[in-house]
Amino acid sequence: MLKAPCNNCPAFFVSLFCPCCCAIYLRHKALNGDMSKYRCCQGYICHDCMSCTDGIAKSCPWPCLCLEAIICESCAISATRIYVQDERQIVTDPCDNRIIRFNNCMQILACICEILAIFIDSLRGLAQLIRFIARIVYIITQACMQAQTHLELERHPTKDSYGPVTTQPTAQGGYPPQQGYPPQQGYPPQQGYPPQQGYPPQQGYPPQGYPPQQGYPPQQGYPPQGYPPQQGYPPQGYPPQGYPPQGYPPQGYPPQQGYPPAGYPPAYGQKGIHEGSNA
Repeated sequence: MLKAPCNNCPAFFVSLFCPCCCAIYLRHKALNGDMSKYRCCQGYICHDCMSCTDGIAKSCPWPCLCLEAIICESCAISATRIYVQDERQIVTDPCDNRIIRFNNCMQILACICEILAIFIDSLRGLAQLIRFIARIVYIITQACMQAQTHLELERHPTKDSYGPVTTQPTAQGGYPPQQGYPPQQGYPPQQGYPPQQGYPPQQGYPPQGYPPQQGYPPQQGYPPQGYPPQQGYPPQGYPPQGYPPQGYPPQGYPPQQGYPPAGYPPAYGQKGIHEGSNA
């Protein structure tokens, strides 16, 4: 939507001045001229309420489409865009969401200011200014949206005109594909895998003389002479005299009687150490 005025300049300017006519044209183009598929807002806006108009929409699709574009212009434009995205599995760009959210916030702010201006006379001028700004934001937003939808329909008239899709992205990532992976037939190959003959090799494996039968580990010189040392280990004077000190541990430790104290550990539900620390 951000680059739609540059990528599809004629449709952008036509949508600025004739949004209702563009909405009718794009809905007819999105349905590939098949008005039997028409529903009020294509069922995306207030589905339960719009479902009661399905009978009239089937019998008189063109009058209903004209009334939808005139009375509910913004809903008609959004419904066509969502229908094209759902049919062709197009993911909304994050920048498009930010533009739409900004427009919605401006409309809500304008409504709040107009309600406050009913009770506060000094806010009437401010309310009119914000409503004017919000109207400009809406006109530009809907023109960008219709120009974007028109460009997509011009480049790809039908959902089959995109060509084969190898990996189809989804909201959760979509890789690897959920269907057809791994292939059901021919994987793994039924014949020749693993090879029946010559695997593992029957002769020459392991090589002769491995591991060596003699001389391993070496009988002489292992461990080296003088290891561990016979003299001087541990060194003289170790441990030092006076270690441990006399009177260590003190007499009567640990106490023979009364340890642990009676009633320890406390039974479940009685106040003990843990309950006291938590308290």
